[in-house]
Amino acid sequence: MRTKQMVRRRDRILELLTQSENEISVRKLLEELQVSDETLRKDLVEMERQGTILRKHGRILLADVSADDPLSIRSMQNLATKERIAREVLNHISYSDECIGLDVGSTVWYVAKLLAEDRTKIAITNSLEISTLYGQNNNNNIYCTGGMLRSVDKGFYGYWACDNLRKVNMGVAVLGTPGIMGRKGLGAISYDDKELKQIYVKNSQKTIAVFDSTKCNCTCLIDGAEWEDIDIVISDTNMSEEDRDKIRSRTRLILV
Repeated sequence: MRTKQMVRRRDRILELLTQSENEISVRKLLEELQVSDETLRKDLVEMERQGTILRKHGRILLADVSADDPLSIRSMQNLATKERIAREVLNHISYSDECIGLDVGSTVWYVAKLLAEDRTKIAITNSLEISTLYGQNNNNNIYCTGGMLRSVDKGFYGYWACDNLRKVNMGVAVLGTPGIMGRKGLGAISYDDKELKQIYVKNSQKTIAVFDSTKCNCTCLIDGAEWEDIDIVISDTNMSEEDRDKIRSRTRLILV
């Protein structure tokens, strides 16, 4: 019970940080959480050790998370937002979509977390973390591309990953991204990542891109997939009007 309370409390700290533009005072946290100084101190020390926050002179800052940060850290950012996005994705997956493609990414991981509970769907992914998640749910309906493992995001890339993914036809593919390319589309972390994203698009009947609005402030050197090749983009309501207009001029945008 104490562990569940601790997890909920630390999730709430991250939510409060996000709502406060990534910075909040210790005093404000104590008011919101209604816990002792010692309890909050232990939480903050552990969260800083994990790399999710920074402590500076009585203020707490959300750690700067980029595509080169471990997935375990990125998946803890904007938890409530990513869960809302993931639940919206399920509304766009029909009974007839037997095979679901799952890209690497922290928001895609939350989609996989929900899908792993559905044993009527088969999934294919180039993500080690998503494959492991299915195994933890005792769901064997998962296929992994294999390939060269990138240690930071636990994604498989390279020839084997691309070649194996090309052999699969998907009803829906769910793509993540390290950032967006303005009016052009999704960004990619590498040319291998770009090639995989384009295979997901080509081999699926429907492509859904998922990311929280903070990714709109992250730029990428490599384009991954154009907006016109994506059927639905699902993000959150904190997205700026400018970014909304850029995406809506090219494809369907849903904000939750």
